[in-house]
Amino acid sequence: GLTAHFVMNRDGVVAIRARQRQIILELVERLAAIGGDVLEPAFRSLWSQAADDAVRLRVVVDQVASLTDLSAMVWHRRLVAR
Repeated sequence: GLTAHFVMNRDGVVAIRARQRQIILELVERLAAIGGDVLEPAFRSLWSQAADDAVRLRVVVDQVASLTDLSAMVWHRRLVAR
């Protein structure tokens, strides 16, 4: 409870988290739209083997989840915020 109150809910954090969620959503949407060619090799392989769009979306979500905060920002700048 203390962490939530003093760290996670301090001034400005709510806006930062909202922006981070937006970046992640935009990145997932863009990756799902452009296909597996830009994914890292392990995820590219899974993408190409996927049976349907639901599985491909799961591959994209796993790819994004594997990124650090900084690398997610770099990918977003490169693929979304052109």
